[in-house]
Amino acid sequence: MRAVILLFTALAFAASEVSKFEDCDETRDKAVGPFGSPEFFSEVTNGTTVFSLIPEASAPVPLIAFMHGSTGQYQFYNDSLSLIASHGFAVVFPFVKSPEKDKSPLTTNTDGRYLIKAIQYAKEQNSNQSSIFFNKIDTTKIIIAGHSMGATCSINAANTLRDEGIVLDIAMHPGICGPFGPPPCPSCWKSATLLSVAEAMPVVFTTATNDGAFWPAPHTAEHEYGCFKKSVGDIENKNEVNIKNAAFIQFNAQVCEEDGEREPVVKDGGHNCPMKRIGGGYPEFSAVLTAAKLYGHLDGDQDSQCYEQLYGESGIKFQNITGVLDFRLELE
Repeated sequence: MRAVILLFTALAFAASEVSKFEDCDETRDKAVGPFGSPEFFSEVTNGTTVFSLIPEASAPVPLIAFMHGSTGQYQFYNDSLSLIASHGFAVVFPFVKSPEKDKSPLTTNTDGRYLIKAIQYAKEQNSNQSSIFFNKIDTTKIIIAGHSMGATCSINAANTLRDEGIVLDIAMHPGICGPFGPPPCPSCWKSATLLSVAEAMPVVFTTATNDGAFWPAPHTAEHEYGCFKKSVGDIENKNEVNIKNAAFIQFNAQVCEEDGEREPVVKDGGHNCPMKRIGGGYPEFSAVLTAAKLYGHLDGDQDSQCYEQLYGESGIKFQNITGVLDFRLELE
């Protein structure tokens, strides 16, 4: 009888933890979430350094695997990723060579292998009783994301793992679709690959009107949008190929104006907009958190505020491929 009571108490406590999963709220989501500040952890696994953020939770939470852009540093993303983790997500952040060597523009990867290694590492540690990950991850709710070079990685990794519990792919400023384009091409992402991903899971793209990383603004964003439409937006009957929900979110130049707050300063217009903080929140990562909560916490609930914000006519007005988006976020 005592064992039954203890089991019931444990289940009730776990349920109370899961009940912390909240619907989206534009103001509340700018603040630290109900899971508090996450614990930072670093480990080298099979030659790959992986930084991790683990929230305080007694029940498993979804996993976000995030890959940085070329020359990108963890410090560029840690504040926004920590905020997301505080809302009930474990985060893994892999490096190609090391935190120091990845600062070099010569250190590149676009096939997604390091995202895959980080996910495999987290899954293995989730079953390891001596690990900080033990029983912390819901392995049926994995989100793959990345910025720039890392966005290309996210597309390719999501395609490789499309049948292994991946519920969402987020590509922030993914650049040029192949087979040819600026470095690190020719290993660019391909329209056929994105179509394959979109058949398996929802896809969210973000970019900025003033992104000048690959072509002079506004042509980088126009090209990214053209690649997106070619992949998932111009299909006459998307139901015939079972396309999932997809969103293309373009932030305007005012929001993504170069602020010079990150070192070294890269003169690429709004390409580094994911690193910007405005009015207590991160404009591009607000889209990441919205999508992550919708598919990681709420199972894509179409009655949720998260769904309304991502695809609806009100809220912060993200839109899907049926109403092509030129998203504008007003400065406070």
